[in-house]
Amino acid sequence: MGNDKDKRNSASAKLRRRASDRLMPHAPEERAPLAEHERQRLVHELHIHQIELEMQNDELRRTQLELQDLNKMLDARISQAVDELRLKDQMLILQDRLAVMGDMINNIAHQWRQPLNTMALLVQQLPLFHDSGKLSKALLDENTAKTMKLIEHMSQTINDFRDFFRSDKEADDFRVHQVIDHTLSLIGESFKELNISIVVERDGEPAIFGYANEYAQVILNLLINARDALVASKADPAWISLRLFTQGGKAIVTVTDNGGGIAEEIMPRLFDPYFTTKGPDKGTGIGLFMSKTIIEKNMDGRLTVRNTDSGAEFRIEV
Repeated sequence: MGNDKDKRNSASAKLRRRASDRLMPHAPEERAPLAEHERQRLVHELHIHQIELEMQNDELRRTQLELQDLNKMLDARISQAVDELRLKDQMLILQDRLAVMGDMINNIAHQWRQPLNTMALLVQQLPLFHDSGKLSKALLDENTAKTMKLIEHMSQTINDFRDFFRSDKEADDFRVHQVIDHTLSLIGESFKELNISIVVERDGEPAIFGYANEYAQVILNLLINARDALVASKADPAWISLRLFTQGGKAIVTVTDNGGGIAEEIMPRLFDPYFTTKGPDKGTGIGLFMSKTIIEKNMDGRLTVRNTDSGAEFRIEV
């Protein structure tokens, strides 16, 4: 029994010595010193490597400076391109306004015709009452007051048309129905003369943050487009329906007519610039293009069109 115990103790001691030897740090192997020529070769290689790294750093710095200059040049070009696009949009909007100027002058004539007729009657009354001895101070004051009221109305008409063609400098909140009512007040008489009725259905108070005059220009373009379709189709009775409502947080306006609709083959090109089916003497082809640009680019909305059972329906979502 004693021998077995001694053997086990001896084996344990050997294992401890082996573990201790493995854990003990070993002294580094001694290397023979480098020869002088080998040391000089290594120093020379390190020097060359250092020079190469410095050259690479210089090249990287030059490349970085070139990239900075290129970025500045690209920023300048992008800024210039954006300015040119804005100028182009402004020119197209102006061109569109000039294109409808003839319509608007015609509308001014319609707005002024009735007041001018009334003023003529008032003026003609004065010598008749004078000759009959019935011209009194009260009658003179009454006719003067009526005439001044008509002149104020005609002056306001000019201001309304002038404001319509004035460009909006900044976006602002506006009520959709106010823009539509104002637009209809400018063109309503000319539509009545063509026996075209305009019906407005309003649900709620849709409001928009954007450019009121540009929005009014879109409404005018859509109304003129519907008018031309009704005249061409000789619809009887002829009508245009405007619906105002809010849906999904957006202000919606639909402009529907009973002019027979739009041919399916031209529907994809309807909003293309300078595309028109009216002929060169009646249309420029930029009205619907600019309307889509104003709504979708300037006001972050949508302008779409579809055919209904009776005609075409344009839908504005902002």
